[in-house]
Amino acid sequence: MTESSTERVTAPGSAAYFNQEAEKYDSAYDAPTPGGYALRVRQQRVLELLGRRAGKALDVGCGAGRMASPLIDMGYEFWGVDAAPAMIDQCRQRYRDDARAHFSVGDAHELAFEDASFDAVLCMGVIDRIQNWEAAIAEMARVLKPGGTLIVTFPNLSSPYAWWKNFVFYPAMAIIRPLYFRLSRRPPPAALYNRVDLRGRLSLLASFATLQTARAVTRFFDGLGLPVTDVVYYNFTLFLSPFDELFPALSLRLSERTERLRFGRFQWIGAGYIVKADKPLSNDHR
Repeated sequence: MTESSTERVTAPGSAAYFNQEAEKYDSAYDAPTPGGYALRVRQQRVLELLGRRAGKALDVGCGAGRMASPLIDMGYEFWGVDAAPAMIDQCRQRYRDDARAHFSVGDAHELAFEDASFDAVLCMGVIDRIQNWEAAIAEMARVLKPGGTLIVTFPNLSSPYAWWKNFVFYPAMAIIRPLYFRLSRRPPPAALYNRVDLRGRLSLLASFATLQTARAVTRFFDGLGLPVTDVVYYNFTLFLSPFDELFPALSLRLSERTERLRFGRFQWIGAGYIVKADKPLSNDHR
């Protein structure tokens, strides 16, 4: 599962999809596959950027709560918000004995927290599927304390892998899979669908995510008065889909070896990138 394929916050269809996929999504982190590696390396890079601090941390689109344990170990009190109730139920069950972990169903466009509530706000694998990602980031900035850190992951428009998977592979699969089930007279899995059209009929899962360049995102953050301090690329998958899934062991080995590209001039081919911004202590930044 790559950055451009994940979706968790706001759209009712996305929430319904992840209600069904909650258990599978959590186990994907541990899978010895290119998708599992992408999730693990993304988490590792985000934790490296955040550094060891203390205070209150919010994960917008927390999914199965994978960030809770490492952040609590770093000294944070953790809050997780997700639009899928099944995800939140799973989190509450897993952390039911830890008073430092809090979870709630919520909307990224309208976070139910006071201004300047958190020392750190994270949003991982979510922003490309949010209906209005600019408004969602502005909302995250609202609940961030002055001097706090905002970290958001994005799928990379400049990446050949991300571009191909989003604009070619997924749309092709969106056509082929329902046709297969129709011809075979088998009922399609509910996960193929994520919304109801105006006539009340199920319509196909939307294929397109919102891909951005790091330059455009940096400009947007600057316009919000959130100076970007770091941009880190990750997941340098060289096999285009479906070859990454047909040859997962080879693709995984190549991804692990090419992760070093994040330091060089070819960093722009990473399938995703992570933006870190610090909220100024003064409102005079702009």
